[in-house]
Amino acid sequence: MTDNRRSKLRPILRIAAIVANSLMATLLLMSAYGGIVNPLESPYGAIIAMTFPVVLILSLLLTVVNLIWMRRMAVINGIALLLCAGPILTFCPLNFFRPSGKAIAESDEPTLKVLTFNVFGFLDFTNNGLSYSDATIKYILSQEADIVLCQEAVGILTDGSRVLSDGQRSEIRRIYPYVKADHRGMSILSKYPFKQVAVENADPNQLDLCRYDVDVNGTLLHLFSLHMQSIGLTAADKELYRHFTEGESSADMDKLRVGIIPKLKAAFRSRAVQARIVREAIDETDGNILLCGDFNDIPGSYAARTIAGDDLIDAYRHAGLGPAITYHADRLYFRIDQMFYRGDLEALRAWVGDCPSSDHYPLLAVFRLK
Repeated sequence: MTDNRRSKLRPILRIAAIVANSLMATLLLMSAYGGIVNPLESPYGAIIAMTFPVVLILSLLLTVVNLIWMRRMAVINGIALLLCAGPILTFCPLNFFRPSGKAIAESDEPTLKVLTFNVFGFLDFTNNGLSYSDATIKYILSQEADIVLCQEAVGILTDGSRVLSDGQRSEIRRIYPYVKADHRGMSILSKYPFKQVAVENADPNQLDLCRYDVDVNGTLLHLFSLHMQSIGLTAADKELYRHFTEGESSADMDKLRVGIIPKLKAAFRSRAVQARIVREAIDETDGNILLCGDFNDIPGSYAARTIAGDDLIDAYRHAGLGPAITYHADRLYFRIDQMFYRGDLEALRAWVGDCPSSDHYPLLAVFRLK
């Protein structure tokens, strides 16, 4: 290529690079803040927000390429990344100096260990959910949490349960003398006494919302457990999504648009309504609050933002380290189980457990009682 042709191509390539980097920066901003948009007005912000992890990785790779080949272009990437610092740290917290589990155990400070877990009805996910397994309850007992909140835990303590042996049922009762389980599978196992408080729920068919007032050695803790609207994908939908992620057929995009996208929109709208119900319950409650459960939605989503409001702290954002997923089925790898708090609590350490027997991983946190 002659110098003359190079000189003609150079400005074209520069313009193309500016356009490409600007588009990537715009996509990063849209995916980072898509959860601000109310799905009742437009569900597309919520859909774009789900792409944030992928867009973030692509943006970081593009930044590295620019630093090697076109350093001036990296300025665009840097500005976009700085503007998205909040969502990035929510997705991937960098709490390198959080206390270790050993340090917390050796401390004299009063602490509270909480575990929230969608247990998949105690079916064995590693066996495609075709059989029951006691692996989940064994894991729960091994963690020795002070309070355990379960979703989809129907029949956890009933006599004749296909999951628990009489010995395991007795062990649960020994460790957790205070237990409550309802017919919807919302369950609490607690080392501390509590009373359940009725919560007004305008969407009882799709939203499970429970409140327990727990006496933690004289400290009153208003504990909310919730399970929000799922997407409701069928086996055919999941198979279609698997084919799409494998790139097996370009026709899958049209099927995805017609079959799955409408279900996503409906679920986002339902959770927007449910989030307001939950937030109203929080606003009507004074004092210390700990809210845990299966949101079926990502951090930074409209539902999570609405529930958190201006006063609740994301325990994983405050005391977790690195990106995390709590749902590991159907290639939908997201952190959809959340834990928020306020009041005389401080999250010291939060992490995702490694129990694979459910389609969710458990979320755990240790709190300092201030």
